[in-house]
Formats: sequence, C-alpha cells, structure tokens
Amino acid sequence: MFDKSKIGHSFAPFTIEVQRNKIHELTTAIGDDNPIYHSREAALEAGFADVPISPTTPTMFNFWGNRQRGESLADLGINVSRILHGEEEYEYLAPIYPNDVLTGVTTLVDGKTRPGSGGYSMDILTTETYYVNQHNQPVLKSRTTIIVRE
Repeated sequence: MFDKSKIGHSFAPFTIEVQRNKIHELTTAIGDDNPIYHSREAALEAGFADVPISPTTPTMFNFWGNRQRGESLADLGINVSRILHGEEEYEYLAPIYPNDVLTGVTTLVDGKTRPGSGGYSMDILTTETYYVNQHNQPVLKSRTTIIVRE
C-alpha cells in the first residue's frame, strides 16, 4: 500500500542533452516521415530555428536522462519490479531544439491505492517533471502515471 506521506517529494535533478540524431531515430522508429524532424533545412523552411523535438520525444528524457529514476522510486518504498506504465502527457512551454541541455526535477504529485481482485491491489502514482533549458528557461512539463501491482 502506497505511503501517502511521500506525496510532494521531489527527486534529485537530472540533465539530458537533446541530440539531433535521437530526434531522427525516434521519429523514424514510429514512422513519422515529416521532414522537419529529419532535416535542419526542412525545419528552417517551415519556420523553426532548428529541428524541433517531436511530440513524443520527451519519453526519452524520463528513461534515458533520468537514470536514477528507478532507484529514486525504490527509495520511497515502491517496488519498481512491479511497475506498469500508465500514461504520459506533455505541456510544451517553449521550443526545444538539438543541443539544448535540459534539467529536470521530478516530483511525486499524487498517489492512491485501489483494490483489485483476489486480495491484490494496485498503487496509482503520478509524477510531474519540470524541465528548464541551459538558459534556465522553462520549456516542458511532463506528467506520468505509473501503476504498481501489489
């Protein structure tokens, strides 16, 4: 059962550099052939300052940039081997481009326990991560829901 006293806990900041090739690789992997994600020239022609990140690129930030994520959750008593990904949503506050260095701080903002069948339960936890770029400009707010099967 989730310890509600952990709501409001913020984890240590982490940084990630946005890489042009990762934007290209992700959009290729999901079948998005929009040229603005694959060519700086196409992005400039479309009015961008450089290749923008695609709408789902921040998924990589949580998993590749936040390498201590699992350990941080475990430190709160969460059984990370029982986690399922619930959902994610993003609020873009400013453009994010290749070579931007983002710093994220994740906070546990909600948690509840729901009974399941057979005497089992599941904890539903929500985190928010706020990102600023190398100029300390807020650029992104990410909200993630995870489910912990107990």
